[in-house]
Amino acid sequence: MEIIYIVIPAFEPEAGLYLRIRKMTERIPAQIIVIDDGSGRGYRKTFDQIEGTGYCTVLRHDKNRGKGRALKTGFDHIRRQMAGQSGTVRYDKSAVRILCADCDGQHLPDDGVRLLEKSRRHPGSLILGVRDFSGPEVPWKSRFGNWISSVVFRALSGIYLEDTQTGFRAFDGSLLELMLRVPGERFEYETSVLLACAKQDIPVRTEKIETVYEKKNAGTHFRPVKDSIRVMAALFHEPVKFILSSLFCAALDLFLFWIFETILRAGQFERILAATAGARLLSASVNFTINRNWVFQFERIGEMRGCRREALSYFLFCIGIMAASAISVAVVSDLSGLEPASVKIPCDILLFFLSYQIQKNRIFRRHGKDGKGNGL
Repeated sequence: MEIIYIVIPAFEPEAGLYLRIRKMTERIPAQIIVIDDGSGRGYRKTFDQIEGTGYCTVLRHDKNRGKGRALKTGFDHIRRQMAGQSGTVRYDKSAVRILCADCDGQHLPDDGVRLLEKSRRHPGSLILGVRDFSGPEVPWKSRFGNWISSVVFRALSGIYLEDTQTGFRAFDGSLLELMLRVPGERFEYETSVLLACAKQDIPVRTEKIETVYEKKNAGTHFRPVKDSIRVMAALFHEPVKFILSSLFCAALDLFLFWIFETILRAGQFERILAATAGARLLSASVNFTINRNWVFQFERIGEMRGCRREALSYFLFCIGIMAASAISVAVVSDLSGLEPASVKIPCDILLFFLSYQIQKNRIFRRHGKDGKGNGL
């Protein structure tokens, strides 16, 4: 037996939320979960009316905590419903279907039906309802913000999505625990969900939906500056950690080289060679550990053999990067007639970005349950 939940986060909703929920339930036989995200006493009547229907559950935050936290409050309620009082799962997770919708009238019931149907055809996938941003009715800030986030998301994840900011999403119960673990409290949460799916090879699929902006989206609580910064911070969270790890290990490599070169007793060439090798071996070991456990948060619990594979791949990769650096500097210097020192910086910068992509997508890549990549 299939069970459908519709999760609707709401903060100071515009008039008509009750009627929109009624229209949704006329098309979709679902249990409605509305989260009052600290709307205040002035909106108590609206939420009391919704709760009085008998088929809606209203969960309340005592203060505004953000869209991400509101969604997770709804997801946690579903998890407890699935478990029941005994704590054991009462339903087959694949038979539990969850539809997330906004409260501002942008999401239509017929589109929700199609998202849920696509979720049935593709179990274990996240289904996005994507809008068409080319129409004149779309506010410029929505069009521009989505274009920026789509370009950046593709650069960082390798996946192009037309609409990374859509709140109309469907998935089954197998993804519920992941949704609860993803960090983020406000609008950046939905971007973090996409990054988590890309990282774990969970298919992200899209379905075209109607583009609706009531009153030019006047009811939105998205703050163009603050929330855009939050979204960008979520997108660049991992690359920034990679840069910090690289800078720290570069400084460590230099420090260790100085220590070894000072204490070793040998000829100058032998001393420099030994100091370089010793410093690079230790700093690379530290870099591997930091990247594996902090930057990319790669986990293979209880599988030491897996760790050895990643370590071997990493050190072979480091040798390859050093060789690529030497070859590229020599070739560019020879072709351009410039000094090797002047071309090393741009060559190594390009290799730095290549290094990030290879480590992210090959060495420390996490795979989903079926080992399959993302699909649109």
